[in-house]
Amino acid sequence: MSETAVETAAGAAEKKVSLREELTARRKAMTNDLIDERGLKVQSRFLASPYYQKARTVALYAPIRGEVPTRDILIAALQDEKIVCYPLSHVHGRILAFRAIKSESELEPGRLGVREPTNASELIAVDQIDLFVVPGLGFSPDGKRLGRGGGYYDATLKAASARSRRVGLAFGDQIVQALPTTPDDVDMDQIVTESQTLRGLCRDWDFLDT
Repeated sequence: MSETAVETAAGAAEKKVSLREELTARRKAMTNDLIDERGLKVQSRFLASPYYQKARTVALYAPIRGEVPTRDILIAALQDEKIVCYPLSHVHGRILAFRAIKSESELEPGRLGVREPTNASELIAVDQIDLFVVPGLGFSPDGKRLGRGGGYYDATLKAASARSRRVGLAFGDQIVQALPTTPDDVDMDQIVTESQTLRGLCRDWDFLDT
């Protein structure tokens, strides 16, 4: 790696740290009532999207404090007879493992306190997932995502099938016009907020093998 590239990567990392602090503060300032109210709108908008409607296997996340709720999506997806899976907290390497559930009762607090499927649930290979619903601290209109810094989602999305798609869920104040990126970062196909749907990569939603 050239000296200039190293400097650029270092600059991006520094900007990410600053943005994480700012966006975490914004998230903490939201009340539970506001999260629930806005979250209903985000989920409703997502459920109307072709990405959701065309997907057969959907990877959801169980929200931590301040993230967009996903319960309405879970209920709708199970009613629509889609395969719904969640990531596990035990990670081998940097790629997340997923298990499918058939009811909300199969989610229990994991070792990090985040709800996840029990060991009795069926494992779903990452390359079998059509649609990844992805949380984040911040997103840009062109599909860039700022996570919490672990890099697990980025590594997982890179390991997924080329036909898979990814949609970020966010509140309006998580949208940043420009985000610093590194080669490890993976862009979203779409970002859905309570008031708008941002295009991101906006690849087709047929989930065909490519």
